[in-house]
Amino acid sequence: MISGRIDEYKSQANESMANAWRIITLPNWTVEKRGSVRGDVVESRKVEGYGKVYRFTGVVNCPARFLYEEFKNNLTKLPEWNPTILKCEIIKEIGDGVDLSYQVTAGGGRGIITPRDFVILRRIALLSREGRVVDDNPHGYISSGVSVQVPGYPPLKEMVRGHNKVGCWYLQPRTVQTAGGKIEDQTLFQWLMCCDLKGKIPQFVLDVAFATVMLDYIVHVRKFVAEAKARAEF
Repeated sequence: MISGRIDEYKSQANESMANAWRIITLPNWTVEKRGSVRGDVVESRKVEGYGKVYRFTGVVNCPARFLYEEFKNNLTKLPEWNPTILKCEIIKEIGDGVDLSYQVTAGGGRGIITPRDFVILRRIALLSREGRVVDDNPHGYISSGVSVQVPGYPPLKEMVRGHNKVGCWYLQPRTVQTAGGKIEDQTLFQWLMCCDLKGKIPQFVLDVAFATVMLDYIVHVRKFVAEAKARAEF
């Protein structure tokens, strides 16, 4: 039963978040692919205990708090505007900033990688510059996720169950001054990904697939943000 593992899930969520923040802020990354928007880049590096991890970095024209609240409160709505996510449902709220979800991702790698499903333990929080959880005035916002086993959600025969070793979205607020002198809020958007997709997939295919997915994803994020701004949601 999930109720008997609440403390275990909370501890695991906090540990995973700390690992994700530590890794995404590491130095010495190697460029895998640059996007069409200036500043968009997918990088990679080897991390002990995880293998090869990928990091996307780009800027989104909205307040970081807006994106954080959207990811926090409307996770199940992601498939409505992001076609890289086919399904997302909350299994259980574990505690403040901790939940379990079931997600199905679209395929990639020009059809070589079929859709995968995941059972994810998520931790969302406001972080200080040093990565500590704070209540206000954060240096950044994090939404981390790690694969776990949950009673009632075994692997399906018709679906390959992926394993998310470590990952997060890390959102840092920043401001810019426009040519007209107006101050605008932006988000430095970073995404850490380290997944075992299972199956014998060559590394070069994974490199292309992960980079493509990350660069496609930010296109959908920007489109969603532009539409939200047009509706005066921020």
